[in-house]
Amino acid sequence: MTSPYIDDTTLLAGFHQRETLAEKQVFQKYFKPLCLYSETITGQLAASEDIVAESFEKAWARRLEFNTLENLKAFLYHIVRNASLNYTESQKRHRSHHEQIRYLSNHEPQLPEALEREILRVELLQEIYQEIENLPDRCGQIFKLLFIHHQTTQEIADQLSINVQTVRSQKARAIQLIKTELLRKRRIAPALLFAILLGYAR
Repeated sequence: MTSPYIDDTTLLAGFHQRETLAEKQVFQKYFKPLCLYSETITGQLAASEDIVAESFEKAWARRLEFNTLENLKAFLYHIVRNASLNYTESQKRHRSHHEQIRYLSNHEPQLPEALEREILRVELLQEIYQEIENLPDRCGQIFKLLFIHHQTTQEIADQLSINVQTVRSQKARAIQLIKTELLRKRRIAPALLFAILLGYAR
């Protein structure tokens, strides 16, 4: 079914009016990237999903304060970051150098440059995850073990009863396929994309 919201302005208007479809689209637009972002701080997907869900509830309660979707997005990232850092502090699983981010008050939130870079990285990760699902069967299976489950080349070779060189060649093939597809779809700095792929698939 085609969405009745032709652009961000009409979507925001529907969100202000508490339209169920608008709320659903806003939720779908930001939920997964926010969970990925929170997980990079907490290291726990389940906890991150709870944090993001609670953050949406706070945004829902203040919906009329957001003049643009970018304003709403900034608010969500700020409070998710703050809640995620509080969670890690209470669990004592992260170092103390993580700065505490205050909840936003009446002024319009602005994303600091470092946070903007982190958001871009997380959103790119989400796109990579989607492209992994489109890889050929064996290639995708191997790259998931590398990229998502963080297994070593030797561990994968042993698990699948194949040689290490096969794992390496499938890894190289997967990186090339994903890189080609993402660069075709939009302008992504090749160096950033390559660094992320290699950093998660060693």
